[in-house]
Amino acid sequence: MKQYVRYFKWYFVLVGLLAAVYGGILLVHGSSDFGERRNGECLTEERVFDYGGVLSEKEERRLRELIQRRERQTGCDIVLVTLNESLKEYARGKEPDVPYGEFVRVFAEDFYDENGFGYDKPVGDGVLLVDNWYREDDGNVYTWLCVVGRPDLKYGLEGMNCLLDNVYRYVERSPYRAYRTYINEFYHDMTGSGRNTAYLAGKDALPFAVALAGMLLFLVFHWSSKKGQKTVTASTYVEGGKPRLYRKEDVLVNTVVTKRRIQTDGGHGGRSGSVGGRSSGTHGHGGHHGGAGRHR
Repeated sequence: MKQYVRYFKWYFVLVGLLAAVYGGILLVHGSSDFGERRNGECLTEERVFDYGGVLSEKEERRLRELIQRRERQTGCDIVLVTLNESLKEYARGKEPDVPYGEFVRVFAEDFYDENGFGYDKPVGDGVLLVDNWYREDDGNVYTWLCVVGRPDLKYGLEGMNCLLDNVYRYVERSPYRAYRTYINEFYHDMTGSGRNTAYLAGKDALPFAVALAGMLLFLVFHWSSKKGQKTVTASTYVEGGKPRLYRKEDVLVNTVVTKRRIQTDGGHGGRSGSVGGRSSGTHGHGGHHGGAGRHR
């Protein structure tokens, strides 16, 4: 056992060093503070708009306190809106052909722009979740996640879907828990310390790249120092020092080669409940927004 540990000790040391470096990067990356908000033109300091009346005053206060902390850590405005009314007339007054699943998208983009949200500037870095509890004529209740600025660049559709999945896990049983999850998941995604990181299109690959580079450098220097140390010859393990050659042939009796075409789904698919995708940039005020939706 001691011999085994001694042989692999450098690998144990390497793994420990990489773990320490990776942990340090995550610690620094996750504890960032973007300082004071630079947007002086936003029309409101409110972040929790419970128009749907699904939260208690205590829950609203706790969400505001959490948002205040997470905004400094992410450098993004974090906004929550609940509704309990039809958006059909509003949305189709803006976009006559908009489908049911995007009524809430039209409202979300307008709400963000008209209030001038954005941590760095009006209509700047931030995220907005609109959860409308009203059941529209098609029988569904709709939610939309709107991302602007850095979050729009950060998130892919899979990342937004994952965040919405986590919100929908709790929303019917505990709206407060669902909205708290939204805030915390966004924070983790933006700082690269969350479960959703794998969905964010490689945007948080820096810690992995550093760890990989360190490992490769170690292996290069470690093995180059052993290069040229010849410890055996061609006859080291040959009896009497003279090799004996045996003739051995593999006879190929029969060969059958088959080809089978594997059918693949050329479409992109999607999870049940997804009602939309990334905004094309043709809506709202100049195409600032990305986003994804859900229905229940």
